[in-house]
Amino acid sequence: MKKCPRCGFEVKDDEKYCPHCGLDLQDRYRPIKQKNKAMNYLLYVIIFFSFIIIPLLYSRILSEVGDGLTQTTGQAVELKEVVNETPTSLLASFDTLADFKNQFTNVDQMVNSITEKENEIFAKGAYSFDKSYNIQVLDNYNILYRFIYTVQINDQLSLQIERKYDRSHTYNTEIISLKKTGAKNFDGLFLTDEEKAIMKQYTGEEKVTDQLIDEFSKRQDEFETKKKTLGHYGMGNYEGQSSFVAHRKGESYYSELKYTHELNDYMS
Repeated sequence: MKKCPRCGFEVKDDEKYCPHCGLDLQDRYRPIKQKNKAMNYLLYVIIFFSFIIIPLLYSRILSEVGDGLTQTTGQAVELKEVVNETPTSLLASFDTLADFKNQFTNVDQMVNSITEKENEIFAKGAYSFDKSYNIQVLDNYNILYRFIYTVQINDQLSLQIERKYDRSHTYNTEIISLKKTGAKNFDGLFLTDEEKAIMKQYTGEEKVTDQLIDEFSKRQDEFETKKKTLGHYGMGNYEGQSSFVAHRKGESYYSELKYTHELNDYMS
């Protein structure tokens, strides 16, 4: 028997409601399960493994990585030649050229080459670019480079140049993007002649961007039908990896002209 917590009336253990006051007893009486000793033992083992074994393994892994690269000590080491093996892990990552240069004793030529190529890019226009670096050293001593240069030309127009390549010279890609925001209608998505000229400062005289814009200009009826539902993917024209795409953001629209091509001259 058990007592009703509201009126104190004795009720049977299997009663769902108090026969005296009608209180719902289903959520008030929960049988307390006996703790499983085996489960407790397993829990202690897991805790021991988490706090003792895992740190030991992690320390050993760090020690092995340190044999190939002593980045955490601040001591400069020589960067080895690329090994013709498939990489299995990342040895180090840098987000500035200065940190990369300070880590290795023999990368001055690489850094100087990168700086020279950057200066060639920046000399094409009178803009002050923001720079973002991602330099990853793999355990076969190949290096993956990814540099992004961005500038806000005016309230509506921004330019981004991305360079991606590796030390083994297996790929060398440049992506140039011109983004125009704040368009209120279809015509506002398109670049003026002056804005097209800015793009060509960095892409050169190629036809694919003009072709993409021209083909999109013929899709106004489709745009008017879809404009209220345009999301992240938008609608656009594509030629290889290059594209001209319109997107919706709030109550306005923006377009992005992207030109992707492979380069022959590596930055390092």
